[in-house]
This record gives sequence, structure tokens and C-alpha cells, in this order.
Amino acid sequence: MRKPEASEHPPYYTYYINLINTLDGLKTLEHQLIELHQLIGSIPLELEEYRYAEGKWTIKEVLGHICDVERIFGYRALCIARGDQTPIPGFDENLYAAAGQFNRRSLYDLLHEFSLSRESNIALFKSFDEATLNCMGSANNNRMSVRAILFMIAGHEKHHVNVIKERYLTQIPH
Repeated sequence: MRKPEASEHPPYYTYYINLINTLDGLKTLEHQLIELHQLIGSIPLELEEYRYAEGKWTIKEVLGHICDVERIFGYRALCIARGDQTPIPGFDENLYAAAGQFNRRSLYDLLHEFSLSRESNIALFKSFDEATLNCMGSANNNRMSVRAILFMIAGHEKHHVNVIKERYLTQIPH
């Protein structure tokens, strides 16, 4: 496997893709699943609904957002891999987070949902050969490859895990 070229994704996804320092995106997805379980398992109950600043999401909302994006990007990869040239719409992450009511759920439940979605995406990407990974399609009015979506999923999760570690778990709410 190789990392996607700049021509395989919109420029704003370069940040996420560059967070992945390996050529094996599938192994990254597998390792992230284990690492996220360890991280979420270490979060004290009193931090689950903590916001590090006014208007920011809670840890539950961040994890819920990761779940939403995991599903949406997996669907995009499936559509493009199957040759569906129908434009796939974008989504408003803040609208989804508000409608998701993630703070009403347990952190365990959200982690379980993520695990199921991630396992499903791993199985999906394992089924793709090199030609399928090279397939291009349109999502949110942007051209992207299936390979780019794999790395976007991994990079998106890594970004938010970094935020949880740096902005939430270093803070002690008063």
C-alpha cells in the first residue's frame, strides 16, 4: 500500500493524512482500535462530560463525532469502490454532534459503537485490491480515492485522540 497522492483528496484532508506515519493504513486502523480502548478506559468518570472551553465538545461528544465520521467515510469508500458515481453529500459535524445526544449515553456504549463501525470498515478495506483503492469518486463536491478515505479515517481519529490527550486529559476541572 502507499499513501494517497495530493490529487486523490481535497487539500483540507492533507493534515489528517499526514498524521499517519506509515504506509499500511489497514494496520493503523487495527492499532487505533486497541489504543482507543486503552485511552477511553483510562478516562475518569468526572471527565466524560468535561469541556475544556466554552462551546467545545465533551469527551463523549468527541467520541460520538468520531463514530459519525467513521460511518460516513466508510460509506463514502463503499460507494466509490463499487463504482457509484453519484455525488455523495457532505455533512455538518456540529449539527450531527448536537443531534447525536451523545452525553445521554455511556462512554462504554459510544466506544462499543465505534468498535463495531471500525471493525466493519477494517473488513471492508481488507476486501479491496489495489485497483479498488485507486478508484476515484465524488464526496462533498470533492474528488477522492478510496485509498485517501482509508487514510482520512485513520488521520481523523488520530487528530481527535490527540485533542483528547492534550486538551481534556491534561486538565483537572474545578
